[in-house]
Amino acid sequence: MGRSLGIDPIPPKTCNFSCVYCQLGRTTQFINDRRDFFPRKEIFQEIQERIHRIGIENIDYITFVGDGEPTLCRSLGWLLEQISAEFSRPTAVITNGALLYEDEVQEELSIADIVLPTLDAGYAETFKKINRPHPQIQFQTMIEGMTKFGRLYSGEIWLEFMAVQGLNDNSKELQQVSNHIARIKPAKVYVNIPIRPPAEPWVKSPTQTGLHLIREILGNVVEIILPENGKFQLVSNDITGLKEEIVQIIRRHPMRLEQIQELLQQKGISNSEYIIKELERLNLIKHLKYENTIYFVSGDVKRGK
Repeated sequence: MGRSLGIDPIPPKTCNFSCVYCQLGRTTQFINDRRDFFPRKEIFQEIQERIHRIGIENIDYITFVGDGEPTLCRSLGWLLEQISAEFSRPTAVITNGALLYEDEVQEELSIADIVLPTLDAGYAETFKKINRPHPQIQFQTMIEGMTKFGRLYSGEIWLEFMAVQGLNDNSKELQQVSNHIARIKPAKVYVNIPIRPPAEPWVKSPTQTGLHLIREILGNVVEIILPENGKFQLVSNDITGLKEEIVQIIRRHPMRLEQIQELLQQKGISNSEYIIKELERLNLIKHLKYENTIYFVSGDVKRGK
């Protein structure tokens, strides 16, 4: 997404999935009904203020990406309309796609320039194992919703597939995923692997053989460069503000030590160790080791043991 301004319109870990690979841990607010969690005018005011501070020229996309599932926000369509009317930047929504069968959700997402739904399984049984959906969500209904949206939507669909070793990296599963993709007709397909600490510790990335099979069966996919090389940006200039921004980033995106250090160095802080230790002491963040790499995650994240 280039330089993307992320907007999170829902409370922490509010979702209708509880994916085994989620980098933010297990879902704690497991719901499937849409509601306004915060006053929509206050959300839009925060968006205006942040864009003013960053500068619209420094933003490539304005992206809704929740600490959970953003389509659970009932005012998502209204927010997209306000942004499109005021700012000359494309909008995107990163979603698990579970509610795309609802006409109201399809209509709201049609305002966005890009929609990025997730499809991790070919069959309902695998869907339940990987995504652990809310009981109201049926796999076939979700697929039909994505397919219908693909026919009606005038923007671009960028489909995301998270590959998990032993679950969806076999030929039978991948062939069925490929069949669904052919119906949905996305402009791009991104293959991700769980490079950050997942909700369940047994989750592993596919082997090279598995990745080769994925490329072979899914065909024209966009490869993800590993480790991720995206940049973050802090806008505060005081220590208190910088700490809060780091905590808010980590709540939505676990970070490696060098990423935190680089961010603080950009603000003229060469010794970041004391800031990290203080945030850990306050239990605002904590560190975890995953695949020989140390990541910092939110202090209240819930993961399996």
